[in-house]
Amino acid sequence: MAKIKDQIHTAINASITGQQIYFLAFVFYFVPAFLIDTTFTQYLSWSKLRLLTYIAIPLIIFKIYVVDRWHWPALLLITLLLIFGVAAWRAAHYPEILMMMVFVLGAKNVQFRRIVQWYFYLSLVFMMLLAVIAIIGIVPNLIYYSNLRPTRYSLGMAYTTFVASHVVYIALAYCYLRFGKLKWFDYVGIIAIALVTLKLTNTRLDFYEMLLLIPIMWIAQRAQRGKSISRVFASFWWTATPLLSALTIIGAYFYSSSNHIYQKLNSLFTGRLSLSYEAFQRYPVSLLGRNIVEHSYGGAKGAKFANNNLYALSSHYFYIDSAYIRMLLVWGGVVFLLVIGGIIYITVKETAKKQYILPAIFILIAINAMFEPHILQMIYNPFLLVILATNPKLKLTDGERS
Repeated sequence: MAKIKDQIHTAINASITGQQIYFLAFVFYFVPAFLIDTTFTQYLSWSKLRLLTYIAIPLIIFKIYVVDRWHWPALLLITLLLIFGVAAWRAAHYPEILMMMVFVLGAKNVQFRRIVQWYFYLSLVFMMLLAVIAIIGIVPNLIYYSNLRPTRYSLGMAYTTFVASHVVYIALAYCYLRFGKLKWFDYVGIIAIALVTLKLTNTRLDFYEMLLLIPIMWIAQRAQRGKSISRVFASFWWTATPLLSALTIIGAYFYSSSNHIYQKLNSLFTGRLSLSYEAFQRYPVSLLGRNIVEHSYGGAKGAKFANNNLYALSSHYFYIDSAYIRMLLVWGGVVFLLVIGGIIYITVKETAKKQYILPAIFILIAINAMFEPHILQMIYNPFLLVILATNPKLKLTDGERS
């Protein structure tokens, strides 16, 4: 009995670390934010789930201002960035930039590998549980019919592409955690999961990216082990984000439906080019962004909307899929420059340290951001959190060098 009392006394008097506060906030944010993108919103209030995500903010604010012990010039800059995050949130009516800003600035003295582990296991467990309960009918498994493509299933997510995007980012997290130890059977598993995802959701672009992941990771591991040719390739990966963002924006801005090449590309990218062009025609670029009303195929209403248009994309459909276009028009030019600049900072820093896993991941994220909108959502992308997190150099063992 005395031993139990001692253990209770020790637990009560144990100091709470900043890292523990951070992960508590991460879970408070992740769970309701994940549910928002699922068909659980037919039973749970979307707005109340959104309010629950805000519980994370005071926890991270406490960590920043009380636990982290920043010097006052850094605290002043952090305060200004947080105020900007609030302004961007209110302008666009999307809280993702504020939440990402809070968690990036709060990541001081937090092990980035632990962040990816938390993200990986939470995402994997939630995706598997959601698919099971959707298949057995506890929550809706939205089915999308079309005469132009195979039948698609949402597996409990609000839309089929959400499933594929989660799978892509989970695969990236897996490769990060297994980097230096990735073998042929890891790649076989990734291909198998990509094929199943393609079969159920018919998300071709995400499937191609999963296939591209394999040679990118192979080159990254060789570069990490000092192979000169692989290092030459990997040393240029930091350019992917600025180049692909510029290419996406210029391509969309100057899109012409009468151009044969543009027609082919628009068909390959399932109409994303023409929709991005339409977005530029409707909305000019602003510094802080704006609220843009969109009509997508997500959710039960969206599925009904989609299934009433079996032969073509509805003329009322309007959604900005590209993260680059979305950042520029919805969140504004300042957010766009901050995010692109942050990614350049991460990839150049890691390349200079001869650390190639994050540049490899960000070249794949750069490609994904051309077609998908999730770059600022932590339930998909935890990798921006590395900016201020603790990220020690990877040291390969002799066994890993063989």
